[in-house]
Amino acid sequence: MTATAGHHPWFGSYLPDRPGPALVREVLVEEMRDLGFHEGLVSARPLLVPPGSAAELYGAAARLLDLLRRALLASGPTARHRMAALGVDESLHPLFVDARLEERYCGCMARPDAVIGADGPRFLEFNVGGAVGGAVHTHMMTRAWRRVYGGAPPFDGPSLFGARRRLFAAVGEELRLPPAVALLGTVRDLPGVGSARYFDVEVDHLRRHGFRAEFFEPEELDRAYDPTGGFRFPLGLRHFTVTEWREHGIDLAPVRRALDAGCLFLAPQTAFLISNKKVLGWVSEGLPWMTGADRALVRRYLPWTRVVRDRRVGWRGREHDLGELLLRRRACFVLKKAVGMCGDGVLLGPSTDPAVWERAVGRALREEDSIAQEYVEAGRCATEVTDGTGSGTRPATIAPLLGPYVVAGRPAGCLVRYFASGESGIVSMYGHGALINVLVAAG
Repeated sequence: MTATAGHHPWFGSYLPDRPGPALVREVLVEEMRDLGFHEGLVSARPLLVPPGSAAELYGAAARLLDLLRRALLASGPTARHRMAALGVDESLHPLFVDARLEERYCGCMARPDAVIGADGPRFLEFNVGGAVGGAVHTHMMTRAWRRVYGGAPPFDGPSLFGARRRLFAAVGEELRLPPAVALLGTVRDLPGVGSARYFDVEVDHLRRHGFRAEFFEPEELDRAYDPTGGFRFPLGLRHFTVTEWREHGIDLAPVRRALDAGCLFLAPQTAFLISNKKVLGWVSEGLPWMTGADRALVRRYLPWTRVVRDRRVGWRGREHDLGELLLRRRACFVLKKAVGMCGDGVLLGPSTDPAVWERAVGRALREEDSIAQEYVEAGRCATEVTDGTGSGTRPATIAPLLGPYVVAGRPAGCLVRYFASGESGIVSMYGHGALINVLVAAG
C-alpha cells in the first residue's frame, strides 16, 4: 500500500467500492437513532487501515493497559494506599468490592485515546471501565457498515458487544455464576440521547445469546431483587461514574446495596484509579520494577509524561525545573488534569494564550493534580463525508483520534473521532463538534 501525498503511511490507502451516499445515510441514521448521533454531516465510508497497522494499535493498547494496571496495583497493598499514592479524594471512590475481585477484573475493559505521530501510534490517555464513552456508538456503527457492505470481509471484524458478552461468560464461568447481567446507567449522562435504546440494544444482544439481561436506571434497582431479597443478577455493567451521578444528585446507596448483595459490576472501582493520568506519568518516568521490555514499550508508544509538582525532570537529554520548562517551552506541551473526561481540564500549549497557560501551570504546581505531556501532532489521512443534501460526497483530510477498545486483553472495535475541517485539537464524544466513525482493518 502507498499513502496519498501528505497523508501518513500508517493509514495506508485501501479504498473499498464506494457505496451511494443515500444508502450510507439511510443505514447510519437508522442504526444510530436515539444514540446522540449527529446526522447533519456523516462519514461516507469507514476508516480502513492495513491489518498490520490495526494489529499494532490493538497490541500496544493491550500491553500498555496491562502495564498501567500493574503500576497501579504496585503503588500500594490496598485500595486506600493506592488512593493515597494518587492523592485522590476517597469519597469519590465509595464502591469497592472484595479486593481479589477488584484486582482480578480492574483492567477488563478500556478504551485508550491515540493519535498517529511521526513514527506511529502515540497513546495520550487510557479510559478504563464500563462507563467509557462511545462503546455503543462503536458497535452500532460497525454494524451499520456491515449492512452497507453486505457483511463481507473486512467488515466482519471485532464486535464490541460480542467481546463484552464473552467477558461476562468467562467471568461467570470462573466464579460459577449463572448467565445473568444487569446494565446499570442513566440517559441523564448522555447528551442528545432521547431514550433507553442506548442500553436496550446491548440488552437485546445479550438475550439473543442466552443471557438473562435487563437495563436499570439507578432508581429502579429495587426491581432486581427476587421475593426472598436476593439480587437476581450476579454480574453487571457499570455504565456510570461516581462524579457524574453525584452531579445529577443520584443516590449511590442502591448501588452499594446491590454490591453487598453479591452483584459484581464490571469494571470495578479500581478501574477508575487506573484511568488516573498520574499512573501514565509514573510509567512514562519509569518505575524500579519495570523491565527493559516495559521501558521500550513506553518509549515507543507513550509521549513523555510527568506528574506536575515542584521538581526537576529530565527532558530531551537535559535536566530542567519542571515549572520553568513548561513556561519556557509552552508549545511543546499539553497540561491535563489527572482526573477528567471529555476533554475537560485539558490545555494544549500550542494553542493556549500564554497568560492562561502561565496561570494553569502555577495552579497545577500548587495543587499537584495534573500531568504535563509532550504534545504530539496528529498524522493526517483521507476520508469522505456527506451532508445529505443530495450532492454526493466530498473528500476530507482529517487528523483522527483513535479509540481502540480492549476487552479481556483482546481487540473489540475502534472508535474514530475527527473534525471534518481537518484541524486537530481537543476531540471528545460530546461538546466539541467532532464526527465519529470506526476503524476497520482491510487490505
